[in-house]
Amino acid sequence: MCEPSSLDREYSPSTVARDPDGTLRRYRERSDTARSRLDAHLAVRYGMERGEWCHVFPAVEPGTRGPETPAVVFVHGGHWQESGIDDACFAAEPVVAVGCAFVAVGYGLAPTRTVPGMIASVGRALTWLAEVGPLFGIDPDRLHVAGSSAGAHLLAAALADPDTPRVRGACLLSGLYDLTEIPRTYVNDAVGLTPVLARTCSPLWMEPPRCDSVLLAVGQHETPTYLRQHETYAAHLADAGSPVTALTVPDRDHFDLPLDLADPETPLGRACLAHLGQVPHPRVQHIPEGTVTPAR
Repeated sequence: MCEPSSLDREYSPSTVARDPDGTLRRYRERSDTARSRLDAHLAVRYGMERGEWCHVFPAVEPGTRGPETPAVVFVHGGHWQESGIDDACFAAEPVVAVGCAFVAVGYGLAPTRTVPGMIASVGRALTWLAEVGPLFGIDPDRLHVAGSSAGAHLLAAALADPDTPRVRGACLLSGLYDLTEIPRTYVNDAVGLTPVLARTCSPLWMEPPRCDSVLLAVGQHETPTYLRQHETYAAHLADAGSPVTALTVPDRDHFDLPLDLADPETPLGRACLAHLGQVPHPRVQHIPEGTVTPAR
């Protein structure tokens, strides 16, 4: 068993990331740019709990009418206690460029919100989009979801609930799918999980996400615990018969991996676009052999 200090390091992605502070600044810079350039409905309420807001970026140009489009719904990370939707719009421009709407979902943060409450918020956001998506030009039958770190966990848990609408595909990046060690780490100072609640909120002991397929990805530069959880959850999905593709992406870490989401110039971006069924232009080809390797 790890000593507490060793366990804390295992749940600290910044200990092996190359430039976490710089990457977080790029989140904000790209998000600010997206909000300044794109048509957007900002801080839209999808529920009445604390933090239940979203930013919606329609794929259709303002003032035009067109068919309803698919949407990519992104749930940010931050150990359930940091970040927010203002830093989670960095993928909006490449997503809109391939004809999809983009939605950044907030869910409130610990210690004010509980993990079960956050899971419920993410489920509520998807229910809301399934109901009102057409008002934003979104086809409710073509919702795709993506999440990083805590966001990947929340999506995996929310989509296991039969009350959450089924989605087309899920792209889960660097997630934690077994929370049973969290009560013994510094993360729990704000999150406040009990051992029983940690297991109850762990997707590893839930049904697979209700979607057509799952793309799991993790960066090369992660702690052994994050790499292990990625592999274990991929095996769990495969054993349950859920279509899953598991990728370990070279030269990426916990923080810079999400920046590749839907970027056709990157291996993960091409994999995500193929997973979404969106091929934007001739540069989006198959992933070169050896660029992205299946997790073992």
